[in-house]
Amino acid sequence: MAKTSDTPKKPERQRWLPITLRLLGSLPLGLVTRFGATAAWLISWLPLPLAGAYRVVLVNTLLCYPQLSYRQAARRARAALRETGRTLAEFSHVWTRPPQETLSRIRSVRGMEALRAAYASDRPVLLLTLHQSSWELPNLLLGPEGPMTVFYQSSGNSAFNRIVTGARESTGSTLVRADARGIKAAVAAMARGEAVAILVDHTPHGGNNPWVPLFGHPVRTSSLPHKLIRRYRPHVFFVGCHRRNGPNDIEVYIEPAPEAIHAADEQACLAAMNDTLAMLISRYPEQYHWVYKRLRHSHGAKRRFYRRDVVPYLREARARNGTLDINQLP
Repeated sequence: MAKTSDTPKKPERQRWLPITLRLLGSLPLGLVTRFGATAAWLISWLPLPLAGAYRVVLVNTLLCYPQLSYRQAARRARAALRETGRTLAEFSHVWTRPPQETLSRIRSVRGMEALRAAYASDRPVLLLTLHQSSWELPNLLLGPEGPMTVFYQSSGNSAFNRIVTGARESTGSTLVRADARGIKAAVAAMARGEAVAILVDHTPHGGNNPWVPLFGHPVRTSSLPHKLIRRYRPHVFFVGCHRRNGPNDIEVYIEPAPEAIHAADEQACLAAMNDTLAMLISRYPEQYHWVYKRLRHSHGAKRRFYRRDVVPYLREARARNGTLDINQLP
């Protein structure tokens, strides 16, 4: 009986998110992003037990930048959450407006010449990306440059998936789910000498992925980049972006990966990848998506320090203006 009574609610949940997206997308971009930033900023001032998103950002900041005092980390965490609110609100425009309108906000691109030279070679291209600033824009920018297969995580809302997938593929890229079928499609693309893009700051599924340090903390890290590099010898680039002076002034960067990423040893390859991720994140730390619980699986275990259990540890760190010790956390 409970299942039957819940069924009518599902279509409602399927409808409200696309409607909200289109509504926000119809408003001026400046207004929407200010709303997102302000809402996130207000959340950051709630008491720690209630401010779940801010608590996650604060814990990540303290653990990844132990040289910061609590007050410094709290200021950075509030700024980062505000930027995340700005980014998520901005996506209502990215996903519902014409791609040309979104691309017009990119005012600078660094490294396109090297990428085009790689596309013109007889080797495939591997693009490693991260959740930084307006992270949807580089995909739209690079779509017309050549065939590109892009991994993505789908949501449980089919109507939302159709909107987002349509927007992401609107300039020429092909999206595949981050599953076995998607990996097969990526391997086929590499074999054809095409480009494959992977968000490499996600926690991968599967216990066969190795533990590799990120900001000094061993985390589960996808082994797929190493496997593709070893098998196909692609040109490897890191791709990201940042806001310089508001949502209409985006700079995209395309940087060759360090030579160490081509190491035959899996640990050496993935350590070079995570070290480069940490360096890129630290260039614009307030614009990284710190609400992601990247350290939930770290140091060989599943941790609970993103829950309310961590509040007493945060209060103690605040009292002495210090940091957190991951070995003492739940």
